[in-house]
Amino acid sequence: MSTDETGLPEARLAATAAALQSDSGSLYHLVAGLMGEGMPFETILYDVLVPAEQDIGSRWQSGDYLVSEEHAATATVETVVSLLAGSFDLPKDGAHVVVGAVEGDHHALPARLIAAHLLYLGYRAVSLGANVLASDLREYLAIEPPDALVLSCAMTNHLIGARAAIRAGHDAGVPVIVGGKGFGEAGRWATPLGADSWVPTPRDVSEVLGSWSPDPETSEAAAVDPSEDLLQLVGRRSFVIGAAQSELASVRGDLDGTRLTDELSLLLGAVEASLLVADDRVIIDMLRWQGTTLAAHGYDGSGLIAEALSSGLTGVSSSAQAALRRAMGSS
Repeated sequence: MSTDETGLPEARLAATAAALQSDSGSLYHLVAGLMGEGMPFETILYDVLVPAEQDIGSRWQSGDYLVSEEHAATATVETVVSLLAGSFDLPKDGAHVVVGAVEGDHHALPARLIAAHLLYLGYRAVSLGANVLASDLREYLAIEPPDALVLSCAMTNHLIGARAAIRAGHDAGVPVIVGGKGFGEAGRWATPLGADSWVPTPRDVSEVLGSWSPDPETSEAAAVDPSEDLLQLVGRRSFVIGAAQSELASVRGDLDGTRLTDELSLLLGAVEASLLVADDRVIIDMLRWQGTTLAAHGYDGSGLIAEALSSGLTGVSSSAQAALRRAMGSS
């Protein structure tokens, strides 16, 4: 297989096929062979594995794959990235960087990709994986504050967790780089949440680390924190979702109970995030994404979900209910 640019489509196709078959052995031998033929490690990560994963995710969103198939394929890619990272020694004198996904975000692959690349470049990089609780992160950083903290956030409904993680980093005196679609187009919500830098792709982390001059105190001083009203809403999540489920009991159609709970939780998370950053676009984007994804998988009920959640917010948070109604009128 050619290792120049003309060989990348073939390599991506082979990587996608191996991942879909949950064949980590074949995928590992594929990428090891490419490296042996001279393909740079960075190209393997970001021009072969990442596009393969993106293609799998896109096909799930369009209804071509089941969520279980997408999860199995992603786990296969994660396994191979971990194996590749394990071939590099952890340097004792390299700059120390901690990488992880924010609280609530179960997408571990971005953190593993970044940590593997940084290890290759000589950084003392450690991946904490997915769903890093802010309280646990705070304790971890206090033991040995790293030179930088890198956080990924795949969806906007995790922005409250992102804010808590960024604050934990700053409290330890650690500058924070963030990335992921959760921070919005061009990272519009990264600065309001206190990030010292935002990167459009995992590939860009190393460039920032080599050139930035962060000021965590200034970044933290400009950040927004949850209001008392928002904290109360977060504290009553279970009640709101339960009330919304009751509202939908007789009209939910072919949405099973587990899927219904997940979709209500996603939308409520977006409502919470919109209150945090004072931007209805968070909810609008989520409503559009849910509508498209649910329809692709044969579910017809995204409008019912939004209506039920609005009802569930009655008497709990008038500001959240108003934001949701505005977004419903704009989506």
